[in-house]
This record gives sequence, C-alpha cells and structure tokens, in this order.
Amino acid sequence: MKVHALVLAGGRGLRMKVGVPKCAYPLLKKPMIEYIVEKLEQVNVDDITVVISKDQPEMKTILGERVQYAIQDEPLGTGHAALAAEAVLGKEKGVTIIVPGDMPLMSVGLTNKILHAHQEMGNDLTVVSMIFDNPKSYGRIIRDKYGAVAKIVEDLDVTEEQREIQEINSSVYLVDNQILFKVLKKISKNERKNEYFLTDIVELMRQAYKIGSFVVKDAIQMMGVNDLYAASIAERYLRDEINKMHMLNGVEMMTPNTITIGHNVLISPGVTIYPNTTITGQSVIKEGAIIGPNTEIHNSVVGKNTEVRHSLMYDSKVGERSIVGPFAHLRDQADIGDDNRIGNFVEVKNSKTGHHTFATHLSYIGDASVGNNVNFGCGSITVNFDGVNKNPTIIEDDVFIGCNVNLIAPIKIGKQVFIAAGSTVTKDVPAGSLSIARSQQINKADYYSHLIKPKEEDH
Repeated sequence: MKVHALVLAGGRGLRMKVGVPKCAYPLLKKPMIEYIVEKLEQVNVDDITVVISKDQPEMKTILGERVQYAIQDEPLGTGHAALAAEAVLGKEKGVTIIVPGDMPLMSVGLTNKILHAHQEMGNDLTVVSMIFDNPKSYGRIIRDKYGAVAKIVEDLDVTEEQREIQEINSSVYLVDNQILFKVLKKISKNERKNEYFLTDIVELMRQAYKIGSFVVKDAIQMMGVNDLYAASIAERYLRDEINKMHMLNGVEMMTPNTITIGHNVLISPGVTIYPNTTITGQSVIKEGAIIGPNTEIHNSVVGKNTEVRHSLMYDSKVGERSIVGPFAHLRDQADIGDDNRIGNFVEVKNSKTGHHTFATHLSYIGDASVGNNVNFGCGSITVNFDGVNKNPTIIEDDVFIGCNVNLIAPIKIGKQVFIAAGSTVTKDVPAGSLSIARSQQINKADYYSHLIKPKEEDH
C-alpha cells in the first residue's frame, strides 16, 4: 500500500512575530519544516506534498525538489489547506499521513508506530491524540459511551464540561486518501473563525467509516511551535536529544546544557566539547578534536586532534593537529592545512594554507594561496581589496613575513623569501630574496627643543 505524506505549511504564523513564514523559522539554525521533511523521508513514504501559501517563496528555496507543492490561495483554515492538495494527490490510492508544518519533534520511530497501528487496526481514519494536564487552546477529543472517537471540538467551541477533557487533538491524522478528498468537500465553514476545520472530518466519517485513535504518551513529540517561547522549548528538547546521542557515542561534553549541536552535525567518538559551544549545519568534527569553550562552528570540518577555542568558523575546513584561536575567525571557504597555528585575532577568508604554517596573532589572510612552512609576523596582512575588486595573493613555501607587513595584492611571493618587518610590498618577490620595502629612517637632532619655545617671563 502506498503511503503519502501531506504537510500543512501554509499558515502565516502571526503569533511568531518574525519576518519569515512560521514553518521556515530556524531551530538550531535549521528551518523547522526541514526537520519534518527529513523524518518523513526516513519513514520512506512514497511521496511528500507540502501545502504552502502563494506568498511563501522561502519554502521552495528551503526544500527545493525534495517534495511536491500544493498552493493554498488564501488562508481559510486547515480543511481548506488539505483540500488544496487535491490537484496533486486526488487520484492517488493508499493512506495519507497529515502532519502540521510546525511539529518538528515527532520522531521517525513514533511515526512508524502510528503507521503500523493504522494498518493493523484496518482504520479508514486514525486520529492521533495526547494527554495534556493543561489542555487550554487545544481541540478536545470527544469519545462516545463506548470509548470510540466521536468528534473533535476546537477550544473556542467547547462547553464547560468538555473544557475539563485532557485528551487533545495532535493535528496528525492517517486517512484513506480517496476518502479524504471526498470528505473534505463536505466540510462547512466555521462561522466564528471563517475557516474550514480539518477536525470536522471525524464527524463526517463516523457513520460510514472505521475510525480509530492512537494516543501518544510522550506528548512533547507532538508539540506545535506557535510562538517564540514554544520555539525555545522545542530547541531545548532537540538540543538535549542530540547531545545525549553524541555523549552515548563517546563525545565528551562539559556542561552539555550550554552546548548546542545541530541535527545534521557529525561528531566522531573521542571529541571533547567545552561549554558555550555551538556547532550547526553540515559540520564534521573528527576524532580527538577539542572544541571550545565559547566557539561557533557552522558548515565546517575540523580534522583529527585539532583544537578550536574561543573562535568562529563558517564554511571552512581545518586539517589535523592544528590550533585555532583564541579569537580567530575562519570564513568563506578558508582551508587550513595540517599542523597550522591560526592564533589570537587572526582572520582567514577564502584562503588555503599548506602544512606547518603559522599566523599566531593580529593578521588577516584573504583571497590567498599559502604554501608550507610560512610564518606571518604579528600584524601582517594581505591587502586584497582595492576598493573595487578582491585580488589574490600567492605565497610559496618556506616564506618568513616580518611584523607589520602589507602585501598589496595581486602579488606573488616566491619560495624561501624573507620580508623585513614594516614593509609594504607592492611587487612580486622572486624566490630566495630578502625584500625590504620601507622608508629610510631620518632622525632630527634637538627637535624637541626647537619645537617647544621658552615661555616669556611674566612682567
């Protein structure tokens, strides 16, 4: 039997009060909708359809061609959003799992259990519910005298008696696909909200079809993210689950509640992570690395036995046995070789270094290709920007660059070159040379006495 996934992600999310669609809001620097789609891909559904509004181009940018799209022309509720998928799924057979686009915590294991239960019970519709001590704002599950699900009543429509019910609707449903679109067309508009509620399919299907339920014990997995406070709770849950997984796999974490690891980060056993560290994106941290404290690494690779402390890395790579920091900044495809030292207040941008190269303090290396055994003295920089273009610097092997040297790009420094401290080098330097590019020092004797005139005596 085919299994289709339908993700309702067209809501505007006004309570979030942010500048992006709610389902595109990042948790641990990854859009919420991506968590949902990735997990559905692991469940091995046959296809995924995401319902978006016509003014949400961000969603297509995030998900690309991984999913099919259905467009909800105007925000008229969850029932209207599901019906928007008829053009994509209306002729398909099988079962459809309907998931809100703001529910990023539902695990692959739980999703598989729900699918299995639906098939085992032979239901036409399975309503997924959970028990909340404080069910305020959630739709209540109303059961008949036999314990079967009779209907779902939204919080704004509940009676005083129904308000005490603690079993609530999770907004996840499994339903026969061909039945779904027949029933969706029968939903009436809720006059108080001027919307079509997907919850109404329960009452519409009750007489003619088999309806069952699946009660989730771990209610946090079914949490919807509707505001920034809820987003913080979801992030905390994701952080704890991810950190636990890595620690059980042999990653040592000091004060793990201060450490944030993204969902797709790969960390080898034997890595040590110190407090206040964030690692996100497609980052890879290899065995023996020491990361932190107070470090951010995004979409970057850290090699074996390398240390990165009090530093920032974005879209970059560091080889093995290197030391980065404190207070270093690697960005825009910086590629640091093995046995390097990128030290205090050093920035490397869009540059590649060889082995045993050192820039220990107060340097900038931009748009450069740097060889092996190169030493950057304190305050040495590549001057790569002329006001219009970024220009390249090439530094070959075994080069010594003195303190406070400016290399005005485009420029090439040959092998085994020495550059005297304080030089501003504007021309290529051939291999084996000593380059001195600074003004001749002039000392003027008795300057102070001529500068400071004697005060006139008071009369």
